[in-house]
Amino acid sequence: MNKASLKFKFKDGHSEIRNVEYNHKLLIFKTSVAYSEVEELEIYCDAFSAFASDEGFFLIPNIQQTLEENSSHAALSYFKERHDAESVFPYNVMPFYAVNHGERAILAVVCSMDLGYSLVCGVENGKYYLYPRFRFDDGCAYEDIEIRFFQLEGGDASYSGIARRYRKYQLERGACQPIKQRIKEYPVIGEAALGHEVRVRMGWKPVPPPVLEQTNESEPPMHTAIDFNRLCDILDEFHQQGIDKAEFCLVGWNKSGHDGRFPDIFPVEPELGGESGLKKLISKAREYGYLICGHTNLMDSYTIAKRWKEEYLMRDHDGSLHKGGCWGGGQSYFLCPQMAHEYYAKEDFDAMAKLGFRGIHYLDVMSILKPEACYDKNHQLTPKEAGRWRGKTLALARDKIGASGSEGSWDFCIGSLDYVLYAVFSPHLELPEICDKTIPLWHLVYHGIVLYNASCETVNTAVHPDRKFWLKNIEYGGRPLAYFYAKFLSSGRNWMGEIDCGCATDEELRNCVKYIKREYNEYKTLRELQFEFMDNHNELAPGVYCIDYSNGKSVIVNYNDNPYEYAGHKVESNDFKVI
Repeated sequence: MNKASLKFKFKDGHSEIRNVEYNHKLLIFKTSVAYSEVEELEIYCDAFSAFASDEGFFLIPNIQQTLEENSSHAALSYFKERHDAESVFPYNVMPFYAVNHGERAILAVVCSMDLGYSLVCGVENGKYYLYPRFRFDDGCAYEDIEIRFFQLEGGDASYSGIARRYRKYQLERGACQPIKQRIKEYPVIGEAALGHEVRVRMGWKPVPPPVLEQTNESEPPMHTAIDFNRLCDILDEFHQQGIDKAEFCLVGWNKSGHDGRFPDIFPVEPELGGESGLKKLISKAREYGYLICGHTNLMDSYTIAKRWKEEYLMRDHDGSLHKGGCWGGGQSYFLCPQMAHEYYAKEDFDAMAKLGFRGIHYLDVMSILKPEACYDKNHQLTPKEAGRWRGKTLALARDKIGASGSEGSWDFCIGSLDYVLYAVFSPHLELPEICDKTIPLWHLVYHGIVLYNASCETVNTAVHPDRKFWLKNIEYGGRPLAYFYAKFLSSGRNWMGEIDCGCATDEELRNCVKYIKREYNEYKTLRELQFEFMDNHNELAPGVYCIDYSNGKSVIVNYNDNPYEYAGHKVESNDFKVI
């Protein structure tokens, strides 16, 4: 038997420790026998400790530490000599952590209360520790705590092996399905994998908004960047330049543009050409064989919306409305995910299906923020229940439009998710002192299960002057993403980078599509890998990486200025090769 220490922290400030034994596969703590008024519970397992100079590492699935930072890379913490340090990681987009002791490793999967814990990683006087800290906002837990342990050896003890084992766990319990299997029922996913995701921001109001609580009289004017007629020109240019596979996602096609009046999306924005203009565009896309879908939002609600209903909003523990960000529609308020699904989603998706949309429908924000509890007494939800309702809405998008997509990499709804806009939101987040190296952990787990763009920095790689960003998307297994007018914030905070696609003139449009076509030609040499698992990621030499796939093929990425020889193959500088 293994030993664990449970440390209870109470609301009055005192702490108590209880020692328990558990077998090497499972630790269950029955919260029904916990003390009342518990604020936090920390679970220490002896196996998740080490000493400086020991062989091995801790694995952290997401180094994000504040809500504002948003999801970032996974990281390794090596057991090396260093000053005392500790970091707390509350945003575990995948609910697991791991320790490696050389040829052996242990994967710990938090199977319940998985949206209610932080990882604590630190070193004190040369001793390393890693443990979960569960927080009980109401003084109790809404389910028992269950942590499963998987023993790994040899090659399976590497960070790639740990990722493979978590993927296997997810597949075996039916949390998700491989793309190869899913396309039998939902062929849109397979079609989308063959070409670029092309997002087109059509219209938007000023952000930050000059008016927070908008009315018909005080609503700021919408800026029109691309109307439906101009988007028809974009489709024509793609077709004329020989891009035969692509998906176009319309951002801001709805009333008042991007983030304009959610949850309202109808009528189709008249300034862009209205419903008749949209139907003409959809018909052209279908004629060329392109997928075409819309961007909507069932997280945010604005007071200017005709369908604004305060009784459908989330409430915090103190009874106040749960506020979101300030965007084009003004101050947003979070919808209760159950109310959003029951009173808006069904109506909206029926209407959008009638328009002719077919593609990966994009629901903004849905998978990038951790689900929170709703405390409205008429539709109270735990965080887990809130996540399930989000998953139901994504599943509805798949059933009605063909597939579903969202913004980030939280995997509570992975079985209903087909595309992630950026698997890593904050790729340049500074490593905490306790961490040493970032790794593509999420990508290793979910490649071949979900399509994705690797990170915010791999948007518009086709027109980026630095080829290394395109190579990074290849290294991490991403599907290419082109974005017309990715930049839209008045504040200049362009989280998707400063490089943009535009079509203000025909020449600008031709040039952008020319670069996208060049990237598309390269992508065709490896797009078959979107249907395979990514089984191993390894650095062969400084700046040279080998990524092995489940069909036996490998991709070698060389970021250096000189060619690299591998297994009889020459990989040119700043280039890649599939072998």
